[in-house]
Amino acid sequence: MSDAPELWKVVIALQATAEQKDALVDRFVDAICPDPNHEGWCDTPWAVHVIEGGSLSADEQERLRDEI
Repeated sequence: MSDAPELWKVVIALQATAEQKDALVDRFVDAICPDPNHEGWCDTPWAVHVIEGGSLSADEQERLRDEI
């Protein structure tokens, strides 16, 4: 078994106000990188992408709403 890091994609769909979404994204960032003042890159490479639901197709919007 290898201890090498793997690439993962975690998808979180939610219905929220813009303010609620911003607060949740801040919490995600804090959980992934608890020391925002570190030098250089994080020990655990990561990225966050926020996509407003209105930019998704109607089918994708419906699928995500069904999941939540």
